[in-house]
Amino acid sequence: MKLKPNIKRRLLLGWLGLSPLTLLATKMPKLEKEDSSIANILINRWEKSKSYTLSVLDTMPLEDLEFRPSPAQMSFAQHFLHIGYTNNMFIGVLKDEKTYADFNTLKEAPFFLEMPDPLSVFNADSLQKRSPEQNKELIVAYLHETYDFVLTNLKELSDAFLKKGKDKVKPWYLEGHTHLDLILRAENHTVHHRAQAISYLRMKGIQPPGYSKHNTL
Repeated sequence: MKLKPNIKRRLLLGWLGLSPLTLLATKMPKLEKEDSSIANILINRWEKSKSYTLSVLDTMPLEDLEFRPSPAQMSFAQHFLHIGYTNNMFIGVLKDEKTYADFNTLKEAPFFLEMPDPLSVFNADSLQKRSPEQNKELIVAYLHETYDFVLTNLKELSDAFLKKGKDKVKPWYLEGHTHLDLILRAENHTVHHRAQAISYLRMKGIQPPGYSKHNTL
Protein backbone atom coordinates (compact mmCIF):
# COMPACT_ATOMS: atom_id res chain seq x y z
CA MET A 1 0.00 0.00 0.00
CA LYS A 2 1.40 3.36 -1.02
CA LEU A 3 1.29 5.96 1.75
CA LYS A 4 0.51 9.59 1.09
CA PRO A 5 3.44 12.03 1.67
CA ASN A 6 1.78 13.73 4.69
CA ILE A 7 1.13 10.38 6.39
CA LYS A 8 4.75 9.36 5.78
CA ARG A 9 5.89 12.58 7.46
CA ARG A 10 3.69 12.01 10.51
CA LEU A 11 4.95 8.43 10.89
CA LEU A 12 8.55 9.58 10.62
CA LEU A 13 8.02 12.29 13.24
CA GLY A 14 6.32 9.75 15.49
CA TRP A 15 9.27 7.35 15.21
CA LEU A 16 11.60 10.21 16.14
CA GLY A 17 9.39 11.25 19.04
CA LEU A 18 8.73 14.61 17.42
CA SER A 19 5.02 15.19 17.06
CA PRO A 20 3.88 18.51 15.58
CA LEU A 21 2.95 19.68 19.11
CA THR A 22 6.43 18.79 20.33
CA LEU A 23 8.01 20.80 17.54
CA LEU A 24 5.72 23.71 18.35
CA ALA A 25 6.66 23.56 22.01
CA THR A 26 10.36 23.68 21.20
CA LYS A 27 9.83 26.94 19.34
CA MET A 28 7.87 28.63 22.15
CA PRO A 29 9.82 31.05 24.35
CA LYS A 30 10.55 29.72 27.82
CA LEU A 31 8.85 31.55 30.66
CA GLU A 32 11.13 32.87 33.35
CA LYS A 33 11.07 30.81 36.52
CA GLU A 34 9.03 32.48 39.22
CA ASP A 35 11.15 33.72 42.13
CA SER A 36 10.06 31.50 45.01
CA SER A 37 12.75 32.65 47.43
CA ILE A 38 11.68 33.33 51.00
CA ALA A 39 12.71 36.96 50.62
CA ASN A 40 10.43 37.40 47.61
CA ILE A 41 7.50 35.85 49.48
CA LEU A 42 8.17 38.22 52.38
CA ILE A 43 8.32 41.21 50.04
CA ASN A 44 4.88 40.35 48.65
CA ARG A 45 3.44 40.15 52.15
CA TRP A 46 5.06 43.42 53.28
CA GLU A 47 3.75 45.26 50.22
CA LYS A 48 0.25 44.12 51.20
CA SER A 49 0.90 45.14 54.80
CA LYS A 50 1.91 48.62 53.67
CA SER A 51 -1.22 49.06 51.57
CA TYR A 52 -3.53 47.82 54.33
CA THR A 53 -1.88 49.88 57.08
CA LEU A 54 -2.12 53.09 55.05
CA SER A 55 -5.75 52.31 54.24
CA VAL A 56 -6.61 51.89 57.94
CA LEU A 57 -4.92 55.22 58.73
CA ASP A 58 -6.76 56.95 55.90
CA THR A 59 -10.17 55.76 57.17
CA MET A 60 -10.12 57.83 60.37
CA PRO A 61 -11.53 61.37 59.93
CA LEU A 62 -8.88 64.09 60.29
CA GLU A 63 -10.46 65.53 63.41
CA ASP A 64 -10.13 62.17 65.19
CA LEU A 65 -6.47 61.40 64.42
CA GLU A 66 -5.59 61.77 68.10
CA PHE A 67 -8.58 59.87 69.42
CA ARG A 68 -7.79 57.51 72.31
CA PRO A 69 -10.26 55.40 74.32
CA SER A 70 -8.63 56.37 77.64
CA PRO A 71 -5.89 58.79 78.78
CA ALA A 72 -3.45 55.91 79.37
CA GLN A 73 -3.65 54.58 75.81
CA MET A 74 -1.80 55.59 72.67
CA SER A 75 -3.73 57.78 70.28
CA PHE A 76 -4.82 56.51 66.87
CA ALA A 77 -1.98 58.52 65.28
CA GLN A 78 0.59 57.20 67.76
CA HIS A 79 -0.06 53.60 66.78
CA PHE A 80 1.07 54.33 63.22
CA LEU A 81 4.17 56.23 64.28
CA HIS A 82 4.94 53.34 66.63
CA ILE A 83 4.53 50.86 63.75
CA GLY A 84 6.93 52.83 61.58
CA TYR A 85 9.52 53.26 64.34
CA THR A 86 9.60 49.61 65.37
CA ASN A 87 9.68 48.29 61.78
CA ASN A 88 12.67 50.59 61.26
CA MET A 89 14.20 49.12 64.41
CA PHE A 90 13.65 45.41 63.67
CA ILE A 91 15.05 45.59 60.15
CA GLY A 92 17.84 47.94 61.21
CA VAL A 93 19.00 45.41 63.82
CA LEU A 94 18.89 42.71 61.16
CA LYS A 95 21.02 44.63 58.66
CA ASP A 96 23.47 46.51 60.89
CA GLU A 97 26.78 44.73 61.43
CA LYS A 98 27.14 46.57 64.73
CA THR A 99 25.47 44.96 67.75
CA TYR A 100 23.28 46.58 70.40
CA ALA A 101 23.06 44.95 73.81
CA ASP A 102 20.26 47.13 75.22
CA PHE A 103 17.58 49.54 74.11
CA ASN A 104 19.38 52.66 75.32
CA THR A 105 22.26 51.84 72.96
CA LEU A 106 19.94 50.70 70.19
CA LYS A 107 17.86 53.87 70.06
CA GLU A 108 21.01 55.83 69.10
CA ALA A 109 21.67 53.58 66.08
CA PRO A 110 22.37 55.45 62.82
CA PHE A 111 19.82 53.46 60.80
CA PHE A 112 16.82 55.17 62.42
CA LEU A 113 14.92 57.48 60.07
CA GLU A 114 13.99 60.92 61.37
CA MET A 115 10.71 60.97 63.27
CA PRO A 116 8.18 63.56 62.03
CA ASP A 117 7.24 64.55 65.58
CA PRO A 118 9.10 64.44 68.93
CA LEU A 119 6.26 62.70 70.76
CA SER A 120 6.79 59.38 72.55
CA VAL A 121 6.06 56.29 70.49
CA PHE A 122 5.84 54.09 73.59
CA ASN A 123 3.67 56.02 76.05
CA ALA A 124 0.49 58.07 75.72
CA ASP A 125 1.45 61.42 74.22
CA SER A 126 0.18 64.08 71.84
CA LEU A 127 1.39 65.46 68.53
CA GLN A 128 2.66 69.01 68.38
CA LYS A 129 0.16 71.73 67.53
CA ARG A 130 -0.44 71.61 63.78
CA SER A 131 -3.45 71.36 61.54
CA PRO A 132 -4.91 67.83 61.28
CA GLU A 133 -4.04 67.89 57.57
CA GLN A 134 -0.37 68.58 58.34
CA ASN A 135 -0.22 65.87 61.00
CA LYS A 136 -1.73 63.28 58.69
CA GLU A 137 0.63 64.24 55.88
CA LEU A 138 3.62 63.77 58.19
CA ILE A 139 2.40 60.39 59.45
CA VAL A 140 1.68 59.09 55.94
CA ALA A 141 5.12 60.19 54.73
CA TYR A 142 6.81 58.49 57.70
CA LEU A 143 4.95 55.23 57.08
CA HIS A 144 5.99 55.29 53.43
CA GLU A 145 9.62 55.90 54.40
CA THR A 146 9.76 53.16 57.03
CA TYR A 147 7.92 50.57 54.92
CA ASP A 148 10.22 51.37 52.00
CA PHE A 149 13.20 50.92 54.35
CA VAL A 150 11.91 47.42 55.11
CA LEU A 151 11.18 46.53 51.48
CA THR A 152 14.51 47.85 50.16
CA ASN A 153 16.45 45.78 52.68
CA LEU A 154 14.38 42.64 52.09
CA LYS A 155 15.35 42.70 48.42
CA GLU A 156 19.00 42.23 49.40
CA LEU A 157 18.51 39.10 51.53
CA SER A 158 19.26 35.51 50.57
CA ASP A 159 17.49 32.51 52.05
CA ALA A 160 20.77 31.43 53.64
CA PHE A 161 21.17 34.81 55.36
CA LEU A 162 17.64 34.62 56.79
CA LYS A 163 18.60 31.51 58.76
CA LYS A 164 21.49 33.28 60.47
CA GLY A 165 21.66 35.82 63.26
CA LYS A 166 20.42 33.73 66.19
CA ASP A 167 23.60 34.28 68.23
CA LYS A 168 24.00 37.96 67.35
CA VAL A 169 24.03 40.23 70.41
CA LYS A 170 20.67 42.01 70.79
CA PRO A 171 18.52 43.57 73.53
CA TRP A 172 16.91 40.95 75.78
CA TYR A 173 13.53 41.10 73.99
CA LEU A 174 15.17 40.07 70.71
CA GLU A 175 17.56 37.43 72.03
CA GLY A 176 17.64 34.19 70.03
CA HIS A 177 16.00 35.74 66.97
CA THR A 178 17.28 34.70 63.57
CA HIS A 179 17.10 37.27 60.78
CA LEU A 180 13.87 35.66 59.60
CA ASP A 181 12.48 35.82 63.15
CA LEU A 182 13.12 39.58 63.22
CA ILE A 183 11.16 40.07 60.00
CA LEU A 184 8.26 37.92 61.20
CA ARG A 185 8.33 39.61 64.59
CA ALA A 186 8.11 43.02 62.90
CA GLU A 187 5.05 42.02 60.87
CA ASN A 188 3.42 40.39 63.89
CA HIS A 189 4.00 43.60 65.85
CA THR A 190 2.50 45.64 63.00
CA VAL A 191 -0.63 43.47 63.08
CA HIS A 192 -0.89 43.97 66.86
CA HIS A 193 -0.98 47.77 66.63
CA ARG A 194 -2.96 47.98 63.40
CA ALA A 195 -5.66 45.87 65.04
CA GLN A 196 -5.82 48.33 67.94
CA ALA A 197 -6.22 51.18 65.45
CA ILE A 198 -9.05 49.24 63.79
CA SER A 199 -10.78 48.88 67.18
CA TYR A 200 -10.58 52.69 67.55
CA LEU A 201 -12.41 53.03 64.24
CA ARG A 202 -15.12 50.69 65.52
CA MET A 203 -15.47 52.78 68.68
CA LYS A 204 -16.14 55.79 66.49
CA GLY A 205 -18.76 53.85 64.53
CA ILE A 206 -16.58 53.69 61.41
CA GLN A 207 -16.39 50.67 59.11
CA PRO A 208 -12.71 49.61 58.74
CA PRO A 209 -11.29 48.76 55.30
CA GLY A 210 -11.82 45.14 54.32
CA TYR A 211 -9.05 42.74 55.31
CA SER A 212 -9.26 40.35 52.35
CA LYS A 213 -9.39 43.17 49.81
CA HIS A 214 -5.93 44.34 50.92
CA ASN A 215 -4.30 41.00 51.66
CA THR A 216 -5.19 38.69 48.77
CA LEU A 217 -2.18 38.00 46.54
